[in-house]
Amino acid sequence: MIQKNYNRQGLAVAQIAIALAAFSDGAVQAAIELPAGAIVVGGSAMVTTAFDAETTATLKVGDAADDDRYSGTPLDVSTQGNKPLVPTGYVMPEKGDVIVTYASTGAAATEGELLLVVEYIEANKSEWTQG
Repeated sequence: MIQKNYNRQGLAVAQIAIALAAFSDGAVQAAIELPAGAIVVGGSAMVTTAFDAETTATLKVGDAADDDRYSGTPLDVSTQGNKPLVPTGYVMPEKGDVIVTYASTGAAATEGELLLVVEYIEANKSEWTQG
């Protein structure tokens, strides 16, 4: 028999604008901190200004253990638009960062900007009950 869980919580959403200049200190950057028990359930990289590298411009979204956990394959950021994240059901064992890794080929990009949005819930968290 299924034992009902009456605990409820709201969806948490974290976002950060990331411009090409953010990668001047290196291709890998910590972008958003998630709490222990966080499970990413959605999100996207919304490219508002295309990263104009000569050949390719890509972004991986992951964490310290797996640099593309939430993007699967690198996201093409050379065009504007919404690039959805790929939730995996992974539960963060401890507090940690969502990291982004930028890569390009050909002549370096001179511009690019995106809004990274991460939607998550926290395992075993209850904000209210229903039922």
